Amino acid sequence: MQVSTSATQWPPVPTKTIFKLAMIQKEEIQRGRIDDEFVRLTITGKIDDILLQKTPVNLTNIFSEIGDRRNFVLIEGAPGSGKSTLALHICQEWAKGKLFQKFDIAILVKLRDPLVREAKTIADVLPCIDTAVANKTEAVIKSLYGKGVLWVLDGWDELPSDLPRDSIINKLIRPDMSQKGALHESAVIVTSRPSSSAELHPLVSSRVEVLGFTPHQLEQYFTKCLNGDSQAVQTLLERIRENPVVEGSCYLPLNASIVVNCFLSDNHSLPTSNHGIFTSVVQSSLKRYLQDRLGKTTPVGDITSPDSLPSEIRTETVQMCQLAYHGIKNNKATFTDNDLATLRITKEISNVGLLQTVPSIISDGHLVYYCFLHLSIQELLAAIHISLMSPKQQISVFQMLFGNPRFSAVFQFYAGITKLRTNRPILSLLPRFLCPVPATVFDLVRKVVKTEKEKKYYESKPLLLSLINCLYEAEDSRLCVFVANLLNHNLDLDYTTMNPIDCLSVGYFVSACSNTSNGFRLSFRDCSIGDQGCKFLARGLSKCPNSNNDIPTEGIHIAEIIENTSSISKLDLSYNAIGNNGLCTLCEALSTNTSLKTLDLCRCSLTISDDNGAALYQLLNTNNSLEHLNLSGNTVTSCRHIAAGLAVNKTLRTLNMNFCKLTDQSIEELSTGLINKIETLNIYGNASITEDGMKTLARHLTTHCSELTWLYIPRHLESCIKTVFRDTHKERKRNGLPEIYVRINVFDY
Repeated sequence: MQVSTSATQWPPVPTKTIFKLAMIQKEEIQRGRIDDEFVRLTITGKIDDILLQKTPVNLTNIFSEIGDRRNFVLIEGAPGSGKSTLALHICQEWAKGKLFQKFDIAILVKLRDPLVREAKTIADVLPCIDTAVANKTEAVIKSLYGKGVLWVLDGWDELPSDLPRDSIINKLIRPDMSQKGALHESAVIVTSRPSSSAELHPLVSSRVEVLGFTPHQLEQYFTKCLNGDSQAVQTLLERIRENPVVEGSCYLPLNASIVVNCFLSDNHSLPTSNHGIFTSVVQSSLKRYLQDRLGKTTPVGDITSPDSLPSEIRTETVQMCQLAYHGIKNNKATFTDNDLATLRITKEISNVGLLQTVPSIISDGHLVYYCFLHLSIQELLAAIHISLMSPKQQISVFQMLFGNPRFSAVFQFYAGITKLRTNRPILSLLPRFLCPVPATVFDLVRKVVKTEKEKKYYESKPLLLSLINCLYEAEDSRLCVFVANLLNHNLDLDYTTMNPIDCLSVGYFVSACSNTSNGFRLSFRDCSIGDQGCKFLARGLSKCPNSNNDIPTEGIHIAEIIENTSSISKLDLSYNAIGNNGLCTLCEALSTNTSLKTLDLCRCSLTISDDNGAALYQLLNTNNSLEHLNLSGNTVTSCRHIAAGLAVNKTLRTLNMNFCKLTDQSIEELSTGLINKIETLNIYGNASITEDGMKTLARHLTTHCSELTWLYIPRHLESCIKTVFRDTHKERKRNGLPEIYVRINVFDY
């Protein structure tokens, strides 16, 4: 990997070449149980995570092991990971004779190019100045049925969904394989973000992921950018660790380049929110434009208030915001001269540095199109444009954008700009308690909550998560309480991928509502939350000004969430890779918590043994509120500490240990602790337990567990219900104990 040392140039150049790739296999993995270290390092908790088995692969080998299948490779990666850089690098290395020399020609097609969307023939997408040459080249390609041609199609996610069926791009992606067509022997590489590439998966012969920076590579990159200044590098890394928003996004090369640029241009400080990061980018660009182009040293001012901007850049800034909004409204990321003319926008806005001017390589240079440096910059500028409308127009616009793919991102920037308050000049001067959130914003919030609450339990809830991110940006605890009431104090984000920044927002939201009398129920089943996400949840708690939490910035884990919050009654962390370290800190915090009643740790990558089971003993011995504990799907090699804790616990009513690899020895150890008031014990799915284990348990139950009502046993031991436990019922009745209903559980977890 090579990196640019020109950290001070603008726009920032993150990398020249990126070779960190992973070959994606077909075997699925589960977020909460990732055994392979390489795969674990590629899971960031983002929406573009690829939850499949992966292996490292060199660029030179991406066409290997394809066999008789068509040479069709899909290269995926999150925005800013370097897909376009890699696509260009492939073609450059081919031209130098260093890569994929089995192909006679490599053709790079930028799918964001407006002309590509209208192209019908091969000649239409060839970068040839001479039309005659393009037509001749097309004839040669057709005569060979595309053999020896490598097409590199960059940006599948930037194509419109209504691409015409007769488009040449469709023919390249889906050639007629039933007959010898003009392109069926062509090799194809397509780049796309994972969330937009599902329709390609059945068509490709292999999938490759472009991976971002590991922490070590990020430090190397910063060292290059800061010219080897180790003290500056450490200062930057410390600033990043103090800043959850930045820390959660720096694994992407483009984001890392923006962060280091902000660090250099803003006296070694960093913004604290996503809105702040990209506002800093815009201000830096405007400042450079004033200095380098106009020779002015005038302060830029507040970009969200055009009247405060210097007159030299006021018109350009307003027009860029207008163009950005036009793109969001029409779901466009690229613009032509016709777009600018229709909106009466001057071409001079491309000189500011936020809008790239890109000549179409397939139009003889006659067509120029424009795109913003980063999609987030377009979304920020669009949000500024909306914030300058009247309150009624603002809500009307968001009602119109509701369901738009980029609605959430724009609304989050809008929340950061307006704090979800009206921007009418007179009202904005009033104290906040006299100027509450406009009723129209409440209506929009109600719509989001209603839409998400109507979803089935297994459906993800990205809009609700986006709303919570908006509440974090707005920093309005009263609006958080309003949303909590709409949710009936039940925050269910099951099956919704949560990145660290999402966790930060959720932590803030819960903290903001901690003074309410109702207990909060949190459900984060299968959300990709790891130790990093837990840390950011805790940091979010410390952000709320109404919270009494005083949480340090170092060594924060899930424990602080429980220890410092008295409003949580249920916490579901199932299917998240908490691990044994997380378990220890969690149990330590729970020893003093007095509100949590239900804790679900199903499939959290735990291994409970004699060596590390003491944490669970501490939990059961000292906690006086926990009533339901689910340890299912984890590995339990010893129940000794669990049993010791059960023997002294006074509150636990339900213990689930399904599929924990329990043995007869485990049952013997567990039985010694079953002297408390447990009402339900579930040990279903433990295939190693035999009838002897059931006899051991049955003998103990004849004289103990006066409150036990339900016992769920493994399916293969169903016969024990009528044999082993029949005598147990008689003995319990003789000893004055109630009957136990022994069943096999029909559910896996």
